[in-house]
Parts: sequence; C-alpha cells; structure tokens
Amino acid sequence: MMRAARPDEAAALGELALRSKAYWGYDQDFLDSCRAEMTFTPDEVADRRIVVAVEGERLLGFYSVEGCAPEGELRDLWLEPDDIGKGLGRKLWEHALESARAAGFTVLTIDAEPYAEGFYLAMGAVKVGESPSGSIPGRMLPLLRIDLPTPLLEAYDRHVRPSEWADLEEDADIEPDGPIVRILRPHQGFISMPRDISDVDVDALIARQRDFFAARSQSVEWKTRAHDLPADLPSRLLAAGFRPEDKETVMIGDAATYAADPVVPAGVTIRQTDSDEDMRRIGKMNVGVWGEGVNWLADLLIRRKNQWTVFVAEAGGEVVSAGWMMPKQDKEFAGLLGGTTAASWRGRGIYRALVSYRAKVAVQMGIRYLWVDASDDSRPILERLGFTPVTTTTPYVWNPPA
Repeated sequence: MMRAARPDEAAALGELALRSKAYWGYDQDFLDSCRAEMTFTPDEVADRRIVVAVEGERLLGFYSVEGCAPEGELRDLWLEPDDIGKGLGRKLWEHALESARAAGFTVLTIDAEPYAEGFYLAMGAVKVGESPSGSIPGRMLPLLRIDLPTPLLEAYDRHVRPSEWADLEEDADIEPDGPIVRILRPHQGFISMPRDISDVDVDALIARQRDFFAARSQSVEWKTRAHDLPADLPSRLLAAGFRPEDKETVMIGDAATYAADPVVPAGVTIRQTDSDEDMRRIGKMNVGVWGEGVNWLADLLIRRKNQWTVFVAEAGGEVVSAGWMMPKQDKEFAGLLGGTTAASWRGRGIYRALVSYRAKVAVQMGIRYLWVDASDDSRPILERLGFTPVTTTTPYVWNPPA
C-alpha cells in the first residue's frame, strides 16, 4: 500500500534511508557523513511530497518528488534492505511518475545513488551529467532525467517548434544545418531546433554554429527546452562556451477560456494598433524598463506588424504596457509576447487585460491554443488565469571575444 508519509514517521524515514544506503557496502564513517543530509524533521515531512510503501504499520520504502511543475526532482527513493530486489523499487518508481504527472511535472531529474544508476537507466531515465554530493566534498553523483510528456506538450512540439524560425524576422536569412535552422539577424543570430537532435554529432554541430557566428563577430542564441534531447545538451553548450540566460516557463491555455470581455483598470485604455509611431512608443517604454539591450524592438514590431496583432495600453497619454500576438501558420497555436508594464502600473490587472484582448482576437481567427514563454513575474498571473506549465525554455548565448 502507498500513502503519504506522516510527520511522526520523520525519524523512521531517515533511519530507513541510512539502512538502504548501507546495503551497498558503505562503511560507518561514510554513513555518518551522510546522516545530516538524510535526516528528516516532522515539519519537512508535512511540507514535502513524501510517499511511503507500507505493509500494515511496517515501512518498506519511500520516495519524494520535489520542485515546482513542470520541472521537478525525484529524491529519496529508498527501500528496506530486505525488500531490495523484490519489485518494490519498480512499484515506487511507477507510483512516483504517476504522482508527478498528476502534479503537472513533465521532467524529473535524479541525483542518483551511484549503485542505483543501473536501476534508473533500466526504468527509462537517461544520464544528463554529474552533480556534487551534498554530504561528501568532492564526490560526484550521476545526474539523470526522466521525461513525462503530456498531450499539451506534444502538441507544442508538433505545432510550435517546426516553424519557430519563421516567427522571428520576415526578412532574415535562413540556413539549415542538419537538424537545426540557423537564423541570421542584424542584432543577434538564432538557432532553432526540433526536440531531438541526438542522431547527429551534437558537439560538432554546436562547434559549427559557434565558429560560424565567430567569423561574423556576432553573438548567437541557442533556444533550448527542458525536455530536449540529448538530455545533456545544456552541458555540451556550456563546454562550447555558450552561457545560460534567464529561464522562462512555457505556459499553454485554451484561447476560448480567456476571451471574456477584459476588465481594464481605471485610467487605462487598451487599443489595437498598427501605427509605426505606436511601435516606437512601445519600444521606448521597453527600453525604459529593460535598458538599451532591447533598442531593436521598435524596428522589429514595425517589420512584423502585418503578421502580429499589437495592443498598446496607455494612461495619461503615456504607454504603460503593450502585448502582441503571433499566430502560427496552421492556426493551432498563437504566441503571446510582450507584456512588459511600467513599474508604477504593475499589479493593477493590465497584463491580464492584455491577455483577454489577444484571446478574443485569437478565437475570431480560429486559433485553439495560446502559449507564453513566461517570466517569473508573468507565470503567477497566467497560473491564476488557468494556463498550464508544460516545460521551461532557457536561451544559451555565445558572445564573441571582446
């Protein structure tokens, strides 16, 4: 039987974990070094997703799933030594994956006990790299990953990613290189990829892109998702000199759900626009919030205004926010971009209203889903609206030497 762990079982869980670790032949000094990391308090048990396998009142094993969907971590999968090799590990594993899916996780990582690495690989996990032990300085643990795809995530991979390059620049030069597409833009290059590129020499592919843009003395962004393959793609990009920038959460919602008449804050007006002057005003507002690093935005909006639907929010004659919608070619998805709001106007419902305005247009166009690459500021708003997190996206950027 599986059930949630009780706070009064905290001490027993820690002792069970240590007995399970001792099964692999570690000496007492080693186990003593691990004790602090493997000790639980009643409050921790109450706050964490810990599930125990029991027979009557006897604890047989347990696991925990930690994190914030869509990315999480499978931790503390331990069995009583007498129950190792009897199929209980597989049952706990399957229960953990079922629980993780129900909680909205699409990717789980595992800092694995080295002797258990073979078990996890047999269960379908893949090795991503290594991570440092929390108990033994200098000791490295296998870092593994298991993917839990959902219909929404599969739809995103199928409808959004194949034509991602077409969303960027109307007049950009497009150069395929094996499975990826290289986009040449005035301010920065861009690499678009399908979910899985593991059938090619990935290191050579990465090096070609880096060297190509090095010859142009130009930076390049390689857009990754948490569920991409090979699973160790981020570490390969790091080894080639790429560096991660801010992670965002890919959120998806049904357009019809958000197409109700928007509630606009007092003193604010929101209107659709295709005016070049408005695009410049929107660009100026974004530069005021983010700095000169986005000074290219106004020109991009002017170039794409016939393909994108742009809304501007104003108060007292000043632009206080703006958002635009990018329909995919097959009209199954549309991306919601922008949403930056002037600091003095945040928290008043402007972002939510911009979502509603764009959702209404999406429904009129026959679009089914909306997706957003959401910042940490936008994600809570979208979750309250009912958007579902399906994966995360992290840009890896290579910059030429100064």
